Amino acid sequence: MGATNCPETPRQRLIGMMYLVLTALLALNVSKDILNAFSIVDETLHTSNLITENKNSQDYRELIRQKTILGEDKVAEAFEKATRIKELSDEMVKYIQQVKVRYIEYVDADSAYNRDGSIKTVAELKSKDNISKASNFMINEGNAKDLKEKIEQYRNEMLSFIDEHEREAMSQTVGLDVNEKFRNTTGAVESWETHYFDGVIFAAGVTLLNKTVGEVRNAESGVLKYVIRSITQSDFKFSNVSAKVIPKSQIVFQGEPYEAEIIVAAYDDKQPIEAYWRMGTGMMTSTQGANLAKGDEGIARLKIPTNAVGDFNYTGLIKMIGPDGLPQTHNFSDRYTVMAPSATVAADKMNVLYAGIENPVSVSASVAAEKVSIALVGGGTATQTAPGKYNISVPEALVGKTITINIAATIDNRQQTMGSNVYRIKRVPDPVALIGSFKGGKITKAELLANPFMIANMGTDFVYDLLWTVNSYQVTFIIKGIEDPPITCNNKQFSDAIKNKINSCGTGTVIFFSDIKASCVAGTRTLNPITVILR
Repeated sequence: MGATNCPETPRQRLIGMMYLVLTALLALNVSKDILNAFSIVDETLHTSNLITENKNSQDYRELIRQKTILGEDKVAEAFEKATRIKELSDEMVKYIQQVKVRYIEYVDADSAYNRDGSIKTVAELKSKDNISKASNFMINEGNAKDLKEKIEQYRNEMLSFIDEHEREAMSQTVGLDVNEKFRNTTGAVESWETHYFDGVIFAAGVTLLNKTVGEVRNAESGVLKYVIRSITQSDFKFSNVSAKVIPKSQIVFQGEPYEAEIIVAAYDDKQPIEAYWRMGTGMMTSTQGANLAKGDEGIARLKIPTNAVGDFNYTGLIKMIGPDGLPQTHNFSDRYTVMAPSATVAADKMNVLYAGIENPVSVSASVAAEKVSIALVGGGTATQTAPGKYNISVPEALVGKTITINIAATIDNRQQTMGSNVYRIKRVPDPVALIGSFKGGKITKAELLANPFMIANMGTDFVYDLLWTVNSYQVTFIIKGIEDPPITCNNKQFSDAIKNKINSCGTGTVIFFSDIKASCVAGTRTLNPITVILR
């Protein structure tokens, strides 16, 4: 552009204005893929926030349980802090949601709520790529600055629940530091509100608010866990505290990790416990009709007979005397899988599939057949006919090659690889042509005319049931060394011309059946010729 001693010409000013307009247009031209990406991120954040809220709810319930077990005096301080933590966190989330509602209604000029009362997601916004109105609401009208002050106040209140000598170490767990140095693309330092909301499209702004909700819930979780840890082992009114290992499963497939929960269990070894259980789901409220497993030293040993394979659920109720001398009950539930003992013997050289026909296969694994599935690598198709049963079809083009059958099972709602087998693809062997059941050689007229038709048979050595149809063949009569013109027959039955010729021939006549065509699902084949000599 022009310097002080060299003023801009009207043409230069026009070019400069056009450059600024183009730059603005480029900034506004947000691609559809990016907008869709914000929708996906927003959905993921929503799910993650719900998971964190559920975990926090479990921690609050555990604190209430400890209050019942240990006595109100032992957990009074922790319970009071936890109650305040929840109040502050709920208020902060409510404030962010209110900002989001006003933000949506301002930019979209429409209600921020769906018909079911839920706040609209990014995917449901009309003005996802709007920048001017979004920036005006957050920056010019000061909403981002107000939000920053609220976040800073919430962060300081969360840190106040932590002992002073541990605050610095816990500050990263709490997060939400809105006063750190934020830098733009040029490296210049800018404020939190400018960094996140100035010149940012509407979809990104709403996504950031949902992200902030998640950060609040994470801060709540970290501080709550810190408060719960303040209840030490000395608070337990039990005679023993020991470590227990609870495996997720005692059957682990190769390649999968062994998973277990290691917990601290407190118990009074002078007090017996009674565990009542029954098959099924749902919380047990009565012990009527339930099975009893008695225990001591804090452990009741459960033994359930297994008479059938499959997945099973059980629920139960523990009865014991609490630290205050009063009876207590605790519910429990779990599930297990019963598998039938099995073994498989396979002939390695017999892993063969025939091209052009359906190859029935049975697939089994150390889980129920309903959970097993297969996938073909290298070609072909698999059609399930029953649990663990499939028909596999491969084209003629794969003859001489191999395919791999991968076996998988659905375990705990995810796919687990169970193994694989490699199969060679072979061509279906040619059937053998027969006249009735006669393969050729010397035969009388009566014997030949007793079964006046041609068939194709795979023989007993081929285990697949293939039905072959004889389509055509030629018959040549050689009488006293002189060869007659061949007679063509277009079905398996001898034509009248062939029957009459046989009747008129004498002993020693040679009858040659050739160019025998037969077909089935595997295709059409030319079969072996048959030579007959009348005697």
